[in-house]
Amino acid sequence: MTPVLGPKHPRIAELRRLFGRRSSRSPEIILEGPRTVGEALDAGYMPTTVLVPESKVDHGEIRSVQSRLGDNVEYLVLRDHLFDKFAPSVTPQPMLAIVLRPQAELPVEASGDDVFLVLIDVSDPGNVGTLIRAADAVAARAVIVAGGADPWGTKAVRSSAGSVLRVPVISGIDASDALDALQAIGVRVVGTNVHSGEPHDGGVLARPCAIVVGSEPHGLDSETGVDEWCRIDMPGRTESLNVAMAGTLLLYEAVR
Repeated sequence: MTPVLGPKHPRIAELRRLFGRRSSRSPEIILEGPRTVGEALDAGYMPTTVLVPESKVDHGEIRSVQSRLGDNVEYLVLRDHLFDKFAPSVTPQPMLAIVLRPQAELPVEASGDDVFLVLIDVSDPGNVGTLIRAADAVAARAVIVAGGADPWGTKAVRSSAGSVLRVPVISGIDASDALDALQAIGVRVVGTNVHSGEPHDGGVLARPCAIVVGSEPHGLDSETGVDEWCRIDMPGRTESLNVAMAGTLLLYEAVR
């Protein structure tokens, strides 16, 4: 029988330090919920440590994930109130897992069907996760995150519905370096602008292309090194679309 750990157990102090010092550059990420942990296992990512609350230890989903864990995975059962202190959300899901941060690199070649998504300073983790989910839905080659919210933060991972574990995500890179690298392998880089540029459905997104979206309040700087600009015409009275909505629309237009 797995022992139940309380706040005075020495391993708890170590975990508090690990959770407390995490940043966007940490080598580990935190996954929340048995479904997300199961998707990580499907994608080939084995956790190093798994935490579950005492009251849920016999839950079917928990048992299912536990049965898939390797022998070297640290599996810890915590008192419920203690587990809640580690959980990142207000209404925590009954499993936390520590996983080494997945690594991806910029491609060195591109095919004629490739579409990339580049996020520059998108600050809301919910938008970042939703855009990664949309990229996964259209089988995008990769998502490049330059500045803004950490794509491996718990809210972004949750908003991606597991897609962050399936589509290659490249982060911690300078935006201009990323765009230069894409252009060097023959990818046309298309920036988004609310008021100017070619209509988004007029052929400007022919593949291989990279769709570049900017921060929620300001969009992209006019000096961003894109090959072309595109716009989404809005005959109604709204001034702009949410960045996740706009990015999703553009991704689907590109694959259409």
